[in-house]
Amino acid sequence: MGFLAVICGLKSEAGVVTNCPGADKVRIAVSGASAQRAYELARIAAQDGAAAIVSLGVSGGLDPALAPGDILIGDEIIADEAGDCFSADSFLVSAAKKALSDRAVSCGRLFGSDAIVQSAAHKAALFQNHNAIAVDMESHGAARAAAEFRTPFIAIRAVADPAARALPKAAMNAVAPDGSTRIAATLVEMAKAPGDIPALLQLGSDSQKALKALRRDLGPLFGGLFLALDL
Repeated sequence: MGFLAVICGLKSEAGVVTNCPGADKVRIAVSGASAQRAYELARIAAQDGAAAIVSLGVSGGLDPALAPGDILIGDEIIADEAGDCFSADSFLVSAAKKALSDRAVSCGRLFGSDAIVQSAAHKAALFQNHNAIAVDMESHGAARAAAEFRTPFIAIRAVADPAARALPKAAMNAVAPDGSTRIAATLVEMAKAPGDIPALLQLGSDSQKALKALRRDLGPLFGGLFLALDL
């Protein structure tokens, strides 16, 4: 029997998937916010016969109109260094739109960055230069593997930090390679720059909004994808 391969960057994102309806038809892998690791995990899933590959998790908003918790469907992924562009499977995009037709969902291009996009100015430049609505660090790796194996691909994201907000320094090294949060290291950075604490708390709150939105919508979304893929 086929399965839906879901590649997440964070353990918190994977936890949302684990507890959603239809999780028995899903194989989850965590890349730790690494495009290369996402590529490797997606390759394994494709080799094992995945019916489709989904890059799923939180993202940074690039479109100023987007707010924390907004759900996004990536219909195209542009890769950072190489500049390669990967299209999502149009059938899956249509299925996802239909499944979330009662939600305010944005559909557009995602920018896959190999490094954290920290400043609001950098976000604005990506929005202007690449016409991308959001940025994440895994989708381009998973999309590249899916393209190589001709496996259907789609990216589903929820906005955490909006376009106008810079990320605090303490968040720059907060994600461990296994997708967990480096709590001790983050606390040390907070102690070095206590003025960043309000921004870090706001980022935590907005990230929870994004995860809550994914938790709310994954049931119908996966149901639509399962139906489209005959799983």
